[in-house]
Amino acid sequence: MHYLQEWWDNDLSKWVKFVFLVLLANGLPAFIILISVPHLTETLFVWTINPPVSARLVGVMYSNAIILVAFGIFQRTWANVRIIMVVITLFSIMATLLTFVYLKPFLAHPWFHLAYWLTMYLILFFAAPYVFYTHERRYGGKLPINLPLNLLARIVLIGSAFVSLIMGIGFLFRIETVNEFWPWQVAPLVGGLIGVLYITHTAAYLWALWDGDWVRVRPIFWQAPITNLLLIIITIIHTPDIDPAMHGRLLAIQLLAGGFILVHGAVIFMYRQQEKMIGPVS
Repeated sequence: MHYLQEWWDNDLSKWVKFVFLVLLANGLPAFIILISVPHLTETLFVWTINPPVSARLVGVMYSNAIILVAFGIFQRTWANVRIIMVVITLFSIMATLLTFVYLKPFLAHPWFHLAYWLTMYLILFFAAPYVFYTHERRYGGKLPINLPLNLLARIVLIGSAFVSLIMGIGFLFRIETVNEFWPWQVAPLVGGLIGVLYITHTAAYLWALWDGDWVRVRPIFWQAPITNLLLIIITIIHTPDIDPAMHGRLLAIQLLAGGFILVHGAVIFMYRQQEKMIGPVS
């Protein structure tokens, strides 16, 4: 309890911590359920997701939020968490609106499932933009660059933003087209949420290019290898469940995810020594 009190009273804004904790309260149970028992979403989750590989795909989406919050929760300044708040703010707004577009799958479940989902997202819908606006106005803007992004980092950001934008538009607005190429059929609500995640990552990659400082934008680099490794793992686990005729498309997804791991990992590796030289960065 003493350590929790110390953490709560440190220099990071309590409003930021509040947003992080609400996101964890929503994301952590969802991640555990979707990754561990993806075949039980009819009873344990807020809507039924089929096939199980799609449930785990949404679980990977939640893992991304947990990774970002886990990184941000130990920081002490707004500057070092604002790129995380870019993702959380946009995702909270877009995912909440998406819920009202695709209400039918939620209404097939007991009312308290939807009540829980909407409560969590409506809190974030209002709190995250408020925190982002007020804190960015007070502490943000174009800040001094202490450790500039090198050429490779900028190329990776541009490439990642482009790929994320294409994936986001496809999953969010053209799920029928995506399903012509995807190795398994993705339901519109699942596709919408995955598309929202990719769109928010597009914004974060572009924000990182504008910010230009490695220390402040490194969370968006760190999340990529972990999230894409989980994506590869779930597709390997479910390979026997997927039509053998689709295995070539499955391999293409795995190779794309592997490419994200390699290029983001390369940038992280290049900056490790420089981080040690400048000392603590929280």
